[in-house]
Amino acid sequence: MHWQNLHLRGVGAALGEIVAVDDLESSRTLRDATSQRAISIARESTGMDLAVRAGRNALASMAMTTTGPLPAPDLHFHAAIWRGSRGIDFWSRAAYVRSRLGLPAGRGIATELNAMSNSLVGGIDISARVLAGSPDLDTVLLTGGETFGPPAFDHLTADHGIAYGDGGSALILGRHPGLARIVATSSYTDPTLEQLHRGNHRFLPAGTTELGIERIRERKREYTDVVGAASVARRNHDGVRAVIDEALHDANLDLGQLRWVLLPHYGRHLLDTHCLQPLGISADRTLCRAGDQWGHIGPNDQIIGLTHLLTRGAVAPGDHVALLGIGIGMTWTVAILRIDAVAPTLGALAPPLRWHWQAPADVPS
Repeated sequence: MHWQNLHLRGVGAALGEIVAVDDLESSRTLRDATSQRAISIARESTGMDLAVRAGRNALASMAMTTTGPLPAPDLHFHAAIWRGSRGIDFWSRAAYVRSRLGLPAGRGIATELNAMSNSLVGGIDISARVLAGSPDLDTVLLTGGETFGPPAFDHLTADHGIAYGDGGSALILGRHPGLARIVATSSYTDPTLEQLHRGNHRFLPAGTTELGIERIRERKREYTDVVGAASVARRNHDGVRAVIDEALHDANLDLGQLRWVLLPHYGRHLLDTHCLQPLGISADRTLCRAGDQWGHIGPNDQIIGLTHLLTRGAVAPGDHVALLGIGIGMTWTVAILRIDAVAPTLGALAPPLRWHWQAPADVPS
C-alpha cells in the first residue's frame, strides 16, 4: 500500500553491554555457525525496562524535529517474543511501558502485538492502516523489549544458526513530518509454516505454565525432518519476494534505489539463505557488520538498525531505506521509508558497538 501522509516522527534504541562471543561459554562450532562477533547482554534490565529506555530516546528524537509540546500517542503497541522478556503473566506490559514513559491517561489504547519477530515492522503496516481509517487519531507509539539468558534460553545455543541479544526499540508514527516518511508497506502470511516452531510438541494442559529450557532446535528439527529444509526455504523465498515486490511497486522504486535494506540480525548463513538470496542483494546493502555485534533481538532488529543509521550519519535526506520483518508463524512485512531529516544531535542516541563501523562508500545512493 502506498501512503500519502504517514511519517516517522521519533525512533530510539536501548542495548545492554556489548560482549564478545569469545568471552562467553560456548564452543567454537556454535560461534562459527553464526559468524557472530558479539552480542548485547543486559544483565540487570528487563525487556520492559529496555523498551522504556528506547521509548525515551524516541521521544527525545521526536522533540528535535517538533515545535511545541509533544503529543501523547493515541495508540501504543508493545511487543516481546519470549516469555522471559514478558515480566509476569496476567499483567499489562504495554501499560507498564507507557506509565514509565510518563505518558498521561487519555484517549486511545495500550496493547500488545504478537507477530513474533515481525511485530514492529508489521506494526508499522498495521499502524498505517489504522491511521488511514481513523481521522480522529494522530500518533502511534510502537515499543519492543527482549532479554534472553541461560539456563532457559541461552543466547548462543537456544536456536540453530542465530545468536540472540538483549535490547529494546521504539518508534513514533504520525501525520506530521519528522525524520522520515513512510512511503509504502506490504505484508504477507503463510500459516503452513506454523508447525516449524511447534514441531511435534503437545499443548500444555489448562492450568499449567511453561517452564524449563526452550526446545527451539528440537521442534524445528522435528518439522524439517518431515518436510525438508528446502521446503521451508522455498516458502520463505515466496514470502520475501511477495512483500518486497509489492512495496517497491507501490513506492514507484526499484531495488537499486534503496540506500539500505534493514534485515533481521540472523547468523550469516541464515541471513544469506533467508534474506540476501531471496532479495537478490549483497551483504554490503545491509547492517550485517553491526548486527553481528548485537544479535537477534526479536522484533527490534530493524528499528535498532534504523536508529543506528540516523544517529551515525549513514543516511541523508532523500535516501530510501527498506525494513524487512520476518516473524515465525510465518509472516513477512516490508516498510519503505524516505529520509527527510537527520539531526546532528541524534548522535547521543546511537546504539553502542564494540568494533568500529563505517558505511561502505560504494553503496548506491
